[in-house]
Amino acid sequence: MREIKFRAWDKKVHRMLGPWTIQEISGMSDGGFIQYAWHGITEIDDLVFRVYTGLRDKNGKEIYEGDIVNNGPLAPAWVEWLEEGAGFIFREVGSDEWWSPNGFSLVTEFAWEIIGNIYENPELLETK
Repeated sequence: MREIKFRAWDKKVHRMLGPWTIQEISGMSDGGFIQYAWHGITEIDDLVFRVYTGLRDKNGKEIYEGDIVNNGPLAPAWVEWLEEGAGFIFREVGSDEWWSPNGFSLVTEFAWEIIGNIYENPELLETK
């Protein structure tokens, strides 16, 4: 069974937070605010939650929605949740092409590596 975890991008202070489990998030939430020791209190509306895919890159790092991954010969891709039932996909930067990790071995077979995320490294989404 896949572990359900989240990270969050704090739009107000431009900082990545987490990871947290659902239980941890519900324990921190109080009337539209989240409180955590090393940052203080943040309004939930200031957070962009990113879901853990259940996958890890070639270095063992957890891959979250919004991460940008690369494997060398293929173009970099960013991880997106596709609402239409496909789940998580890897969308090629600068293209409409995408790959589904369902039935998985894209991460291990093609040795994907996290090189950033769409919040902290938007320049990685630019095509040359």
